[in-house]
Amino acid sequence: MPHKFPGLDGAKGLLVLLVVLTHCLPQSMILYFMYFFHMPLFMAISGFLIKVTTFENGYTGYLKRMWSRLILPWIIAWAIFLPYRLNWGPITQLRITDVIYPYYHLWYIPSYLIGSFLCYTIIRWNWKPWILLLITALISVIWYNVYRDNHVPVQNLPLYWLGDKRLFSYLFFFITGFAIRNKMISIKFSLTPVLATLFSAFLLIVLLVYKHESSWIIVWPYMFFNTSLVIFVMIFIAPNNWLQNKILLLINKNSLGIYLYHPLLQTTIYTYIVHDKDQKNITNLTATGVFLAVMLGTLGLIWLLKKWWVTDKYFLGNLKR
Repeated sequence: MPHKFPGLDGAKGLLVLLVVLTHCLPQSMILYFMYFFHMPLFMAISGFLIKVTTFENGYTGYLKRMWSRLILPWIIAWAIFLPYRLNWGPITQLRITDVIYPYYHLWYIPSYLIGSFLCYTIIRWNWKPWILLLITALISVIWYNVYRDNHVPVQNLPLYWLGDKRLFSYLFFFITGFAIRNKMISIKFSLTPVLATLFSAFLLIVLLVYKHESSWIIVWPYMFFNTSLVIFVMIFIAPNNWLQNKILLLINKNSLGIYLYHPLLQTTIYTYIVHDKDQKNITNLTATGVFLAVMLGTLGLIWLLKKWWVTDKYFLGNLKR
């Protein structure tokens, strides 16, 4: 396994664009299929970028390193988006739910920290990675079928105190990325069978969705498709100089700021310009225009935040000037 992975820089930039785009799109089949793969792959890359040596000072030492780079910017973003979470109501309405279930896009950082803790447990207690992979795979399958679209009150859901349930759909892919990076999976993958599995699973998904099959059936090609996609990106794209587009590299470089603050522009545009806050009556063409405006506006905001060391450090997690 090489030490540098230039292909992931472009891949991450592309995925960040897809994250923002999915938040701008209306409910449609395009949105449905985009949600099939972009977050499992994003979580897998996040796990892949964690090395065993990351935890050489224990998990507490890891959290200290992440405090300024990741956790503090997330806390500041949580505070900024708290009025949105409370629907602009008084602070006296704040409940524990608003803390552990923050504004919709902010679920990722807590999920990342939980995923990194599970990676730490593999090293700390010498777990067999395949056991954790099996457990998280089963959790993903159950979540996909039982808790994805249910209307059960959030307080009654299992593992309520761990936050957003989307986390449990993606932990398997996070652990898979970590295991591949650190050579905990001894299987040697060849390009042809990986691509064959990838395309076969995708075609099967399309067929099953078209036939309106149940989630208990669709979840299996979903798991095979995303696992094959993760392997393809980790093994075959990551070590190569593919996707080295200047725009994608720029997006990747500013990925944290884009992730944290793009809903400011998105919500403002849909509320006060498009006049469709819930994005129920817009077309994909309108959504694409909003997406472009959101990206340009967010990059402009990041440019301003970088002008002052205080905002650059605490809002964007940039420790080096």
